[in-house]
Amino acid sequence: MNSNQQQISIPWVKSGDFDATIGVFFDGFTKILVGVSVLVGVLKMPQEIVFGKIVVAIGFAAFLMLLFSTLYARHQARKTGNPNITALPGGISGGTFFVWLNAIIVPVYFSTGDAITAWGVGVAASLLYSAFMLICAFAINFILRYVPKEALMGALVGGSLAWLVLASLGQGFATPWVIVPTLFVLFVFYFGRVNLKRLSPAFVAIALGTMIAWVTGVMGVAGLQESFQTVGFYVPFPQFGILNGQVFGIALTYLPLVVAFVFADVTAVMQSVEQALQSDENYEVRTCLLGLCGTNILGSLFGNPFPMNFYWGHPAWKKAQAGTSYPLFTGIIYLLLCATGLVAIATAIIPVGATLVMLIYAGICTGAQSFEVIHKKYYPAVIVGVGIPLFELIWGKIGSAVSAAKNAALTAGFAGASDLNVTLSDYANAGIPSGFESLAQGSMCVALIYVSAIVFIIDRKWLNTGVTFLVGAGCSFFGLMHAPSVMINAAPTFSMLYVVMALFFFVLAFAAKKADPDSSLRPEAEMHEVPQVMEKEEVPV
Repeated sequence: MNSNQQQISIPWVKSGDFDATIGVFFDGFTKILVGVSVLVGVLKMPQEIVFGKIVVAIGFAAFLMLLFSTLYARHQARKTGNPNITALPGGISGGTFFVWLNAIIVPVYFSTGDAITAWGVGVAASLLYSAFMLICAFAINFILRYVPKEALMGALVGGSLAWLVLASLGQGFATPWVIVPTLFVLFVFYFGRVNLKRLSPAFVAIALGTMIAWVTGVMGVAGLQESFQTVGFYVPFPQFGILNGQVFGIALTYLPLVVAFVFADVTAVMQSVEQALQSDENYEVRTCLLGLCGTNILGSLFGNPFPMNFYWGHPAWKKAQAGTSYPLFTGIIYLLLCATGLVAIATAIIPVGATLVMLIYAGICTGAQSFEVIHKKYYPAVIVGVGIPLFELIWGKIGSAVSAAKNAALTAGFAGASDLNVTLSDYANAGIPSGFESLAQGSMCVALIYVSAIVFIIDRKWLNTGVTFLVGAGCSFFGLMHAPSVMINAAPTFSMLYVVMALFFFVLAFAAKKADPDSSLRPEAEMHEVPQVMEKEEVPV
């Protein structure tokens, strides 16, 4: 067996690597652009620090993480004898990035007035994040043993729909002349199965979007000229000087937030691995988490405040026939652009609307694959999992709209606008029920609990359902869901509610055990299928 594995030839380049590289790169690249604009525009941080220390550290961390992804994929290819294995995509963790930026770094800057301290707190928070993820790495097998794969896939579909499809569509339609032609040309190649002999579908689509953007004035020469000011050569160095007792003391005040997003990102890794498993490609969650911990710790010590993680979208790149090397190619691009200051130039040439189509495509493929691999009797559970993460997207947009209204009022001269507090009652009077907030807080955790419970109900595993609600009670008690942050007795209403639900299902489990063998309360080895209305059996005459 070992000799056969050694003889396997694993290609370094495959036909789909270009498309996958472009898609994964632009998934994280837009986050770097947002981060740079905030660090320079809001924190007033000097460009030599932003590009010379922070951006180059981000590129270095991304390179390390993506190098690990390629090496691990090639290891698994040799181990399983599968030379056509597709590596897991990854890069800057999306949700965690925006939380670190807007909920940690920016508030610390406004409270201390020191951008360097704010940067240091972000790095310290990232180190705490890695420490807690390391703990999760050794507990993950226990979690996977008891969490139904349908729960992981159901929550995954909802997250993909919210953050990859809807969020990208909303952002891209700011320039409809760019995103609509780009998106549908990409669909012609991928969904219409129109083959190009020499050109990549992603390259053709994004090139078309870029040309349209320049012709219609979405992109301009002035922005391109200004971007050349950042060109240089930057080498990542350890940034131990920004780590001290003060920054760790401040970072510890954000510990509940850090723990909550460690849980969310561990869930994302589990879902990413589950996606690959549906293509018969087996990655170990623990190994992935350990690799992330190592690369994130190294990146943080070099000054990167933003954790890396694996992405959803493996089915899309598998379908595109990508191999093991596209993460490495993506990492090299990250490192080159971040180490030379070319980040700004690239973004001054290529419009965001043209790059978002790759995220939309990845999200669509993720959802489609999930319904293909899940038995149809579990569709009701998956539908619930699809809906719940949408509340987090909607609630976040509502909060952003309120902040924008306050800023507009301040600009118009209403001095008291900054002290304006919009309560849940105000939202309810405007037609936004308070339940939106409850479902938005820890939405991925809520989705996992609810989908797991419904899966167990479908299989009539009443004891498992009760245990699931007990887990939900614990998550609510400690603030992992239905609460803005981790704390003791964070959501007492939901904690008590889930305890009551658990007791109900424990009673049901006891009743089922005492019931007759043919009772409908008892679990069945195989569930009866719901009859299809449109399908009729032929009755023999």
